[in-house]
Amino acid sequence: MTYFYLAAAMLVIVALALLLRPWWWRASRRSTSADSLPGLNAAIHRDRLGELERDRSNGMLSATDLAEAREELQRQLLDDTAATEVVVADSFSRSSGIAIAILLPLLGVAMYALLGSPKAVLPVEVQTQRATADMEQLVAKLAQKMEQNPGNPEGWAMLARSYKSLGRWDDAERAFARVGQDLNNNAELLAELAETLVQKNNGFDDRSRALIQQALRLEPGNMLALFMGGGEAFDSGRYGEAAARWEKLLPQLDPGGEDARMVESSIARARERSGGARPGVAKADVIAGAVAPQDEVHRAAAKDQGATKAAPTPAAAPTATSVSGHVELSPALKGKTSPDDVVFIFARALEGPRMPLAAKRARVADLPLDFVLDDSQAVMPGATISSVPQVRVEVRVSKSGMAQAGKGDLTGKSAAVKPGAKGLKIVIDQVEP
Repeated sequence: MTYFYLAAAMLVIVALALLLRPWWWRASRRSTSADSLPGLNAAIHRDRLGELERDRSNGMLSATDLAEAREELQRQLLDDTAATEVVVADSFSRSSGIAIAILLPLLGVAMYALLGSPKAVLPVEVQTQRATADMEQLVAKLAQKMEQNPGNPEGWAMLARSYKSLGRWDDAERAFARVGQDLNNNAELLAELAETLVQKNNGFDDRSRALIQQALRLEPGNMLALFMGGGEAFDSGRYGEAAARWEKLLPQLDPGGEDARMVESSIARARERSGGARPGVAKADVIAGAVAPQDEVHRAAAKDQGATKAAPTPAAAPTATSVSGHVELSPALKGKTSPDDVVFIFARALEGPRMPLAAKRARVADLPLDFVLDDSQAVMPGATISSVPQVRVEVRVSKSGMAQAGKGDLTGKSAAVKPGAKGLKIVIDQVEP
């Protein structure tokens, strides 16, 4: 953002210099001429008048000729004075140039604020925070409207989805419940409610499993129901069934897209486990099959919520698969926390999607804390610490208890490091505005 403003200021200065240079130079010359011409004209006219007086004294001019010559000199003096006034008037163009030099940048800034995109130069984190705050306001207005008109099932479904996108799982569940009978006849809504419960409970329970089965009975080809159904089968150890459901989903996704690659990786893992090559199920793998293809913000929320408990996985591959270090709270901020405040520790890729690659959850009471983030805590297969060249570890003390950034949250982060980095020291020393 700073570089953008500096570059814009330099361009304005260069443009003004090129625009005003000829005008300013002419104004300076005219101003100089205006200062010297009146005195020069007066001196010339005095000399000529003196010559006429001497000629009259010497008898070279008659009284009539002298009078006529004086009148001529007076007319010339008046003409010269008028010309000088024009030059003096032109000299005021310097003031006009100063006014333009001030007003032109101000006008440019005003037009950019009105027609441009000032928010585009803000850091990604600030843009995300503002977008979340705007979304919260819109959702609050929608919730108020629905309380005034509770008999609108479509409105309740919209509100539930809005809560879900913000990671407010309890509110989303309550909104889904108010959809009414339409919920039981809509496979998409049933699958979305099941996804909400999976995120809320950090795994599948009897109710979410029943909702998925009901959604598949209503619409066997529903994308979200197939995705959730594959995750549910994977959680239950039915790896062949999980692969079959995801294979049915794959043709409905854009070939080569991020969602398609994620599903292909999940299918490969399910096929591998169905052959008995790697027994055991990691909780993070279960949630991987339960996160529907949504927008990037929703994926990030799902990963923060779903990657909190991971079961051990087999020995790591030769490539670096983890980062580790120590987190502590700045003494200056201890008064802004309570022991039960939630602490999220997560690793993000330095470039690419903002969704976390691995995450864990703790409490302020646990600080200071040693941590290890590795591929076993990945939410989505293929999106792991070992799959990127550089990561940054971020820590957030969430005042709301949700992974999304919120006003008053306390944060800290590491420098960019390569997978395998150890001994990172992260101090939580910033407060979100």
